[in-house]
Amino acid sequence: MNIFKGIIIVSLSFSLCNAESNETSSEESYYVDDMHKNISQSVIEWADILDVKVSSWLIDSNTTECNTTTFDTNTTVTSFECNTTTFETNTTAEDLQPFKKTKKTNTTVVKSNRTVPKNNGPISESNVSVNTLEDKVNAVDQFFQNDRYLDQTENTYIRVRLQSYLQTKDSNDFDLKLRAQAPFSRSRKHLKIFIDDLTVENADNTLQDVSNDDTGTPDIGLHYYAPIRKIRSRYSVGLSGIDPFVKARYNMPIMVDEWRMDTVQLFEYSTDDKFEEETNFYFDRSWSDRSLVRVQLHRSTHQETDGMDYFLSAQYFKATKIDAGFGIAQSFYGNTKYEYTVDTSAGLPETETFGGINSYVTTLSWRENIWRKWFYYEIRPSVSFERQYDYEPNYRALIFLDFYFGKHH
Repeated sequence: MNIFKGIIIVSLSFSLCNAESNETSSEESYYVDDMHKNISQSVIEWADILDVKVSSWLIDSNTTECNTTTFDTNTTVTSFECNTTTFETNTTAEDLQPFKKTKKTNTTVVKSNRTVPKNNGPISESNVSVNTLEDKVNAVDQFFQNDRYLDQTENTYIRVRLQSYLQTKDSNDFDLKLRAQAPFSRSRKHLKIFIDDLTVENADNTLQDVSNDDTGTPDIGLHYYAPIRKIRSRYSVGLSGIDPFVKARYNMPIMVDEWRMDTVQLFEYSTDDKFEEETNFYFDRSWSDRSLVRVQLHRSTHQETDGMDYFLSAQYFKATKIDAGFGIAQSFYGNTKYEYTVDTSAGLPETETFGGINSYVTTLSWRENIWRKWFYYEIRPSVSFERQYDYEPNYRALIFLDFYFGKHH
């Protein structure tokens, strides 16, 4: 019952926020836009200083001559040339449409002197149209800002997320997370610095030895994008606390009849968590201009964990208006050697091992962009039936408030 009360309160708050935004004075509007512009400008300036420093170390002879930073407050940018970074603060509602159709113009695009391999690099979201299935897939992933989009995008972004996780069978959780990526355009064409999983609890653990701390550590490092023929690849090196890690990510989307199939393989090794790997298969299809059906298969192994994790998820996404959409998912989770607690009354918890599906989850999600184009909210209620709770229903709700700085959907 507390979950439903919380959802109702949050929904009313969003409605009031949306209503009040219509009455916001022009002076307050300019103040918010100026603040967003100043934050964006500061981030770019810091990244640029670091970029210059790193480039002086690497002495890259392939440096391009068009590293321009632009802050546009009243126009819609439709093309990005060379190494230009652009932040917008006022765009039309049409630009916020998850499945937006682009119109052809007579604009002349000036090409840079670098060679861009065709169909090998990750797709640029700055010129997205929805004329193909691939465009729809990218539009959905970008609008919902899921891990798949954030893992494969080369765009510059900073996302601050306020997150609440409520459930009936276990304790609730409230958190603030930051995830960011910034280019080193002077240093290397495809080199980018990133920050992942930075939270309020683990911020003090950055570059610290906290092996006994349950809050974990943020990841800080560098991504390098290097397409290999038709395979899109990304390599990462960095630190989690004081523990170094290396990662490699490969994917190769193909079309089979009316379906788009994308296989994603990840490898990771760190001195703390040792070796782990995972494979994801995405099968996407669209039957209308504003909807997408996805089937996802997942498997993963970890050197220090018994068994293999796997899950199957069937998902449906629908854009209901220009800046909002919902999703429905039915998922099944399992492990070949799933260990769960059966009794805690005797002091030490008694555990058992089970091989098979151990959790059934039904999820609804609603995501909307309101007030400003960089502010999103998402409500994701779900019910799960898990073996550790004897398959009794566990009612859950995830609530996100996202502040996104960078290229927008």
